[in-house]
Amino acid sequence: MLKLVNVSKYYTTNGVVALGLRKVNLELHVNEFVAVVGESGSGKTTLLNVISGIDSYEEGEMYLNGEETSYFSTADLENYRKRYIAFVFQNYNLIDSFTVKQNVEMPMLLAGVSAKEASRRAKDIIRRVGLEKHMRHKATKLSGGQKQRVVIARALAKDCPIIAADEPTGNLDSESANQIIELLQEIAKDKLVIIVTHDFQQVKDYATRKIRIYDGEVVEDTVVRKTTLDDLPVIPEGEKNISLLEHVKMAAKTLFSVPKKTILLVMVFFIFSFLIGMVYGAYNAAITNTGGNDYWTTKYFNNTSASRLVIRKADRSAFSAEDLAQIRSNNLVKTIIADDYLLDISAWYRSLETFESNDNYNYYLSNVFYLPDTLVKNADESFNNALLLHGTWPVEENDVVIALPQMMLENDEYLSYILNQTYQITNVRSLNSTPSGTYKIVGVVSSLSIGMQNSASYLLVSGNEYDKLADFFYPFFTKNMELTTDRTDIGNFSYWLNEQIRYNNLKIVASPSFADNQIGIWREYSPNFCDVDPSSCTATTTLIIEDAYVTQEFPDLEILFGMLPSTLRVSQYLYDQIFYDDVYQVSVISTSDVIINVESLQNTLSRIKEGGVEKYRVIYPNQFDVVDDWEAAIRFFEVIGMLAVLVISILGSTILSYIIFRLIINTKLRDYAIFRTVGANQMMIRLMIYFENAMIVSMSYLLFIALSVVIKNLDSISPYSLLYGLKGFTFWNYLFFFGIVLLISILISGRYCRKVFRDSVQTSLKAE
Repeated sequence: MLKLVNVSKYYTTNGVVALGLRKVNLELHVNEFVAVVGESGSGKTTLLNVISGIDSYEEGEMYLNGEETSYFSTADLENYRKRYIAFVFQNYNLIDSFTVKQNVEMPMLLAGVSAKEASRRAKDIIRRVGLEKHMRHKATKLSGGQKQRVVIARALAKDCPIIAADEPTGNLDSESANQIIELLQEIAKDKLVIIVTHDFQQVKDYATRKIRIYDGEVVEDTVVRKTTLDDLPVIPEGEKNISLLEHVKMAAKTLFSVPKKTILLVMVFFIFSFLIGMVYGAYNAAITNTGGNDYWTTKYFNNTSASRLVIRKADRSAFSAEDLAQIRSNNLVKTIIADDYLLDISAWYRSLETFESNDNYNYYLSNVFYLPDTLVKNADESFNNALLLHGTWPVEENDVVIALPQMMLENDEYLSYILNQTYQITNVRSLNSTPSGTYKIVGVVSSLSIGMQNSASYLLVSGNEYDKLADFFYPFFTKNMELTTDRTDIGNFSYWLNEQIRYNNLKIVASPSFADNQIGIWREYSPNFCDVDPSSCTATTTLIIEDAYVTQEFPDLEILFGMLPSTLRVSQYLYDQIFYDDVYQVSVISTSDVIINVESLQNTLSRIKEGGVEKYRVIYPNQFDVVDDWEAAIRFFEVIGMLAVLVISILGSTILSYIIFRLIINTKLRDYAIFRTVGANQMMIRLMIYFENAMIVSMSYLLFIALSVVIKNLDSISPYSLLYGLKGFTFWNYLFFFGIVLLISILISGRYCRKVFRDSVQTSLKAE
């Protein structure tokens, strides 16, 4: 039984109190078809709203099966509406973007009915109200009578003991109105139907009871037709919980039912995600630290390409195969180059063809560095055809491809000169010949496309040829070569190299005829070791050779004089010791030439430990510098400034996004209110809003990722551009940034939820 005892309702508008209901006393039962009549503004709709829990009351008490309801909270009222009330509104209150079937399914899904069962029952109910042909039509495409049938079908689907109908025939013609009343009378056999109408004649043949309201008071309560009165069933408060997956599906359904609004929201979030992403990328670049190195400060790097890292073991031991495999396992490592000192040696080449024809236009190739051709090969050792801009890949033994900077690639005349020309090294004094004598340039690629700096040229040679070049140039890379003598008046005889490697120093040559302990030097050096005729002079010495990696000492060597100038001849045994196979330093070429990415690789490798201590010392030549206190202070304030800009950008974007989001999403306030009338509580609505916004953010973020990937592959982006920060996004940067935009979504959703629940259901529906 539903019982009202002295129930009064008041409305306050602009400080003026208006009467809604005054001292209403009623008892209502199942199987009744109650017609509430009265003039417009008399309070009949107010009475219906109080009975159905859409509106509250200020005085008296309403009992539900003997239980007082005046103390009901908002959640209690939602629970009451969900268990006991099904609505039939005059203005329908359908979700316009939903189909007929989706509108009827909605209360069942909110009650925890499975999607399959809800679909089956919805089809049966829709057939019962005669709308099976319109099952997949959207509500906006229906006539008024058809919409009212959908509302009744939705009420039947909810299967509650009380049907509350507010002027359900007010917008219908007489024929449609009679059909609706007949439907309501049919379902009243086992329910309490309360219908508010301005025309009692329309329902007099169906009503069992007539209640007339005047000026907020019940002035007539007449039994029109006797019926069996039953008490309302006691419906347990427990409800079947809806899984998160079902909440996600429901949110997706509401989103994709209004594609234009969804696309607009996605674009709004995408724009702000992109703007914040640029600022975050710039901040990420600002906080990236580039450290110096304590024992490499004397090492001069000519090749400071953005994709190159130089690595040694922290204990200065040689690399093992396992060490190299460990480094190679990082997905940012493209290739590892041993004998990497060769990367810092440039040479000049002269063209044999232009020299012989006295054509000096391109007589020289200047400042050419060397690289292994692994940089242009695929995993199966085939060449990457996408990189080749001109010519062909090598076929013959002395064929090479040259990587050129962009400026040279734009000079067609220059390219036509160098292609298929044969070049010979010219600025290195060679006692025999260059490793393979000459190189024929048969193809051209871009320096940038292989991750090298855009201001230099590179010869891409095969692995065997690279090894030969490394052996050839190694003597010129020696830091200190010393032959000792016991003559105190002469001292030690030494050759030194400065930091910028010179090419005219002592050349080490293997002489197979020498004994293991023999070395040979120029005869003019003999006075440093003895005063007699060089042909009869015998002397012993200690040879000390210090390169950039190790220092070797060979004592008790027999000196043979009479060799060519600038030559140190050694036995094959000594030669093999000097030119050792152990690898003490390697260069890693990254798959990316974006500074932020390479620094990330540098940090990853630097954090590898062995025995609890640092395993590798990693230097980034592109960023290798010595920072004084003043520069450190400037960098500190740069980072603080970028952090402030990032925070301001996030806050500003959140506010602007919320303003635009609110303007768009406010059109859905009515839908959320309708959800609440058919059984959705605040938690369900909150989850729906949060999941909807999370989906919008996710879709906009996928667009952001797609655009940033495009930007990553653009070589034209300047390091001084805001877009450059996007080139450095790693997986963890993407993940962290997604967390930022998701947090913005949560803040916006939370603020909007407060707006949704600020007003009662009735106020929200009236506002719409």
